[in-house]
Amino acid sequence: MKIIGLAGSIGSGKSTAAAYLRSLHFIVFDSENAAKSAALEKGSPCLQKAAELFGPESILPDGTLNRPWVADKIFYDHSLLLRFEAIMQQQVRDDLLHFLETQKADGTSAVFLDLPLMIELGWHKLCDSVWLIAVPDEIRIRRAIARDRQLGKEIVMRRNNTQLPVSEQRKYADAVIDNSGPFANTKAQIDEQLRKLQLIK
Repeated sequence: MKIIGLAGSIGSGKSTAAAYLRSLHFIVFDSENAAKSAALEKGSPCLQKAAELFGPESILPDGTLNRPWVADKIFYDHSLLLRFEAIMQQQVRDDLLHFLETQKADGTSAVFLDLPLMIELGWHKLCDSVWLIAVPDEIRIRRAIARDRQLGKEIVMRRNNTQLPVSEQRKYADAVIDNSGPFANTKAQIDEQLRKLQLIK
């Protein structure tokens, strides 16, 4: 089974690339949705650890995570943010390893991993190939702010600053896909890489 990682900074369009791969019937592990599910699932170990970290106010009456309250707390306390991220990352790692075992057992020919901080957290070491979805910084930031106006420029910039510069990410990439133009161009580049891996004709 081939494991292909999708790397790229905030606003680069990894999720859009992943959606295109799904449209081609490839299986994509989406860590963001996996982490959200883990954080929101009642009684999950992840939720219990979050409650221990933040206190009872972090849990809503229905037993789910009070995400706006938690977001406000970690925005002003970087050490708290790091501890919370460690909880989430461990949950994602557990979910990812289970996902890979299941897909391998099912005889899946290839899977794609859509993981934030792919290189920074060492996820790329699990991959046979890493595709970097690359976009100039100015375009990335503008897209990220437009995509989720609730975040605001300050939070987008803070998240951006936790990620390696694209110039550094390129050193780990087996393929660089330019997503700065029309998505038709991006799709053509993805198709080319799929053909190189003999995943499509």
